[in-house]
Amino acid sequence: MRPGQFSRDGFLGLHEDLSEVLATDARTVAEMGLSTTDLARPLGELLEAAVRTKKDVVTIGKFRVRIWRFKGTQVCPFSPRPYEEPCPGGNTWMGSFDWEIRNQETGVRLSGPGLIVHLIGVHAFFEGIQSSYRVAPSDLALLLQVGK
Repeated sequence: MRPGQFSRDGFLGLHEDLSEVLATDARTVAEMGLSTTDLARPLGELLEAAVRTKKDVVTIGKFRVRIWRFKGTQVCPFSPRPYEEPCPGGNTWMGSFDWEIRNQETGVRLSGPGLIVHLIGVHAFFEGIQSSYRVAPSDLALLLQVGK
C-alpha cells in the first residue's frame, strides 16, 4: 500500500502502520455513533447518481458533484492477487474516477477517489493519514451531515 506499489501516491504513508490506521478510524467512526456503512452508502449513492448523468459537474439535491474520469481503473489494495483477480468485496467499478463534492448548504467541500466507497464499505479503510487521497471519517460525516 506504499507509494509506487498499487498507485503512484499510495494508500499509506511510508511509515504508517495499516492496523493502527484501521484502529484509529474505527474508534472515530464509533465515537460518531456511526458504522462504515452509514458513511459509504450515502457517498456511493451520491456518486453513482452523478456518474449516471454522464456530466462532469452536476447538482444533486444540496450537493454539487464534480467527477474526473480516467481510462483505467484503480485496483483494490486488499485484493488477494491484484491485477489478476477482483477483490472479494466486489463493487470496485468506481475506481475509474476521482470526485469533489460540495455541500451547498454548509459550504463543506471534500474530494477523494471513487474507490473510497469500496474501501470504506468493505474494508473500513479511509486510506492512510499521510495519503493524499485520504477521506477522513469525520470530514465525510460533516459533508454528508450524518452522525452526532
